[in-house]
Amino acid sequence: MNNVILIGRLTRDPELRYTAGTGVAMCRFTLAVDRGLSRDKKMEMEQKGQPTADFIGCIAWGKTAELVANYLSKGRQVAIQGRIQTSSYDGQDGNRVYRTDVVAERVEFIGSNPSSGQGMNTGFNQVNNYNQNAGFNQDVSDDNFGLGDDAFPLNDEDIPF
Repeated sequence: MNNVILIGRLTRDPELRYTAGTGVAMCRFTLAVDRGLSRDKKMEMEQKGQPTADFIGCIAWGKTAELVANYLSKGRQVAIQGRIQTSSYDGQDGNRVYRTDVVAERVEFIGSNPSSGQGMNTGFNQVNNYNQNAGFNQDVSDDNFGLGDDAFPLNDEDIPF
């Protein structure tokens, strides 16, 4: 299973590009994700010059990419669900460069825009919680994998410990 959920703030404005052959939208952005440290531990690490957040590279494709580029900006808080993807290419110096990104499959715009001090506006709410793979995700919380109602017995004698 390859599933990632992150909440963080954009470190800069998203970069929107289109693929050469097919014209598919692709957007790159970086999230600063707080490590969730206690206040004391965070202050201690800051005094030592150690990072208290991780900076995660993210990519969105298609309609999700266009929505991210149009509605998000530096400092905006966002929640994403996606998957980790690794890639490599030959750098300008001829060395192989490896990178790891989160491919954002679901994006939720949360919080307010720190530069404006306002919450989400009406146009923003219309794209809130856009799911790139609509129709793919389904609720399987009650799924017993087609084995019927007695698929998983709850008898204490059946538990090996």
